[in-house]
Amino acid sequence: MSKTAKALAKELLDGDPGGLKELRIHEFADDESAHDDELTERLYADFSAEFERAQTELSTQYGLPSRTGETDDEIIPLNGVFRFAVWEVGDRQLFAAASHEDRGVPILLMLGTA
Repeated sequence: MSKTAKALAKELLDGDPGGLKELRIHEFADDESAHDDELTERLYADFSAEFERAQTELSTQYGLPSRTGETDDEIIPLNGVFRFAVWEVGDRQLFAAASHEDRGVPILLMLGTA
């Protein structure tokens, strides 16, 4: 992670609602690697571990998330969410989400506000 989850969250909360910032993106090198089930499972585990670190970091700043899950959530503008956490911060909702819409597209770890 180039910027910490806390630093990105502060930028998002100081900006306009609906912002989205990347914590990490994995782009597959080619079609073969995008269809490698073992690689995809390892990446999901790696992204889940990184999601956990970000969630812990944000929880020290904003308290426990108001909700978490392993599927899509209505406030998160991403498809294929496999981990998420949402915090109520003032009149905003801050979220962290790991997602992978489909084979061949990047795996994302994002922060955003609603």
